Amino acid sequence: MKNRFLILSFMLLLVLISCQVDMDDEMDCVSLDILLLPNSLEEVYGCSDTRYLEVALSEDYALVRSQEEFEALVTGEGCSPEIDFTKYDLVIGKKGLPSGNTSIDYELGYTCNRGELLLQVTFNQNGYLEAPNITYHALIPKLGEGEYVSVELEVKTPVD
Repeated sequence: MKNRFLILSFMLLLVLISCQVDMDDEMDCVSLDILLLPNSLEEVYGCSDTRYLEVALSEDYALVRSQEEFEALVTGEGCSPEIDFTKYDLVIGKKGLPSGNTSIDYELGYTCNRGELLLQVTFNQNGYLEAPNITYHALIPKLGEGEYVSVELEVKTPVD
């Protein structure tokens, strides 16, 4: 009887330790593990300020996987490159902002607690009283069939 109690106690202890390790792993994995920096149409294809590209989106983003999709989505002058879609996929979107935009920062990586590819987009605002609709984009490594990327947006306003 004593041995049975010790064995059951030992097994319960192992289960509790295992659960604690899993919870600790998830807590450590809340942040984004940066794997790479995404490229831009400016860097790779020499486009000028793409924040003002005309894109057939509103407050949304799209994952573009072919030149045909790109040409159907992006209209107007300023940037019409032949993107190497064997190497890249393009995440592109539109965001209405409450004030002028100074720059956009991007971070790309896998979240360890969800195991998905995540693009974090940060809009760095200034004090100008304009309300622009800004295009954001990132050239990311070519995804496999059925793989997708999530996008999180953050707007940083200037400190008074």
